[in-house]
Amino acid sequence: MESKQNNYKEILIENWMKKEKRGRVLSKRGQVAIYVMVALVIIAGVIVIYFLYPDVVTGIIGGKETPQTFLKSEIEPSVKDSIEVLSKQGGYENPEGYIMYKGNRVKYLCYTSKYYEQCQVQQPMIRAKFEDELKNMIQLDVETAVDELIRTYEKRGYSVSSAANPTTNVEISSGKINVRIKAPMTFSKETTETFDEFNIEIKSKMYDLLMIATSIIDFESTYGDSETSLYIQYYPDLRIRKIKLGDGSTVYTVEDVITKESFMFASRSLVWPAGYGIYG
Repeated sequence: MESKQNNYKEILIENWMKKEKRGRVLSKRGQVAIYVMVALVIIAGVIVIYFLYPDVVTGIIGGKETPQTFLKSEIEPSVKDSIEVLSKQGGYENPEGYIMYKGNRVKYLCYTSKYYEQCQVQQPMIRAKFEDELKNMIQLDVETAVDELIRTYEKRGYSVSSAANPTTNVEISSGKINVRIKAPMTFSKETTETFDEFNIEIKSKMYDLLMIATSIIDFESTYGDSETSLYIQYYPDLRIRKIKLGDGSTVYTVEDVITKESFMFASRSLVWPAGYGIYG
């Protein structure tokens, strides 16, 4: 009888140990699965950040910050803040010939003070004007950033020589805004590295928005109005708000619904006297 009891205990213990072993195996497999998932999330995050900020990731992976990544981190906030101001004012920092709308001085890009006439284009080169205004707005911050770059690297033991004050050029193209800073300088420590210019690339849909604004102004000056629904058919990520005001002015807001970037401008064209038309 005692032998049977002992055998029964041994069987119970053996079964318990097998379950415990299986539990440990499953637990380890679960931990491995979690580690794999975390690793995949990290890798995916790095890939996304790389496409958005390739210079920053390159600097991190390389184990050091470069003059290029330093300048980008210093200048990019200024560029974005300046774009936000220009976007609400028809591409002008200090516009003349504007209408107040929701606290913004919205520049007339096409205007006539007369009745029954199409507007006259006030700014035929909308993109070029935006680039020029943006360049002027960030120039002081660019100079400050370059000075800070030199001071920072000298504190790190580098010998830095620069040729002249930096000059800035801004180019808005499809999918991005390029800020080219011409600032020849040489960094010397254990080795010597020379730079002629630095290129700061910021992803943006502003090019598309400005091109659509140019097209709308062309319609306004030719026909006195525009049919905005035509654009939506070809640009599914586009939203156009068209607000007609009591004085016959029209305020347009062209927006990318994905990036939330927008461009606002005004027009006054083919206006009818009071009693001949209704403006809401």
